[in-house]
Amino acid sequence: MKTLITEKSIRDIIAQGGKSVCVDGNTLITPAARDMIRAEGLELVEGGCASTCCTPAAAPAAGGGDALNSDMIYNALKKMTDQGLLNGFFGDAAPAAGDAPYCAENANGFKLVRGSGIKMEVLELENPADNGKVQYQELIGADVDSAMNAGFMTVDHCTFNWDVEPQEIYYVVEGNMTVTVDGVPHTAYPGDCLFIQKGSKVVFSSGNTFAKVFYVTY
Repeated sequence: MKTLITEKSIRDIIAQGGKSVCVDGNTLITPAARDMIRAEGLELVEGGCASTCCTPAAAPAAGGGDALNSDMIYNALKKMTDQGLLNGFFGDAAPAAGDAPYCAENANGFKLVRGSGIKMEVLELENPADNGKVQYQELIGADVDSAMNAGFMTVDHCTFNWDVEPQEIYYVVEGNMTVTVDGVPHTAYPGDCLFIQKGSKVVFSSGNTFAKVFYVTY
């Protein structure tokens, strides 16, 4: 059974004097809980913890007889959306039809892409074991005679090397993204923007998060 860590779980850890949060492959952390972990400077510890005060009194992600709360509902819907289980479920809310990767309106050089219903494609990486953890979808490009390319990329608990051929800009929508340049790591959080000069050899990492970024290349 997966364990869900909510904002209340983090408050309980802080009240007990805890300085870290135990996580493993069966742990889910809500966005509100992640924000509090970052704000309070708590450490995420993989696997078992030596101190009991760092172990959250977390609610089970499903079952267990506990009443549902907003964090649990959000987390469940997000997981289902990421896995494509809700595609087409809400009718007009996800207007993409057939095999089209997204729904767009075009007129006289103008393009409007509907954010709901975007179908991501797998980005092949150097390590075959990581394939599927990084996905993308280009939304703006040669189809509208644009000199720029733009779209979304998601990185699910993955670290990978990247050679930057054009200039690249990334805006972090969700999770966090660490870019290591010349051996120096730089971590960006939701609302932060990254610029990488062409010709750079960098390492991308979402750490222990599912990260979503909007990118522009030129």
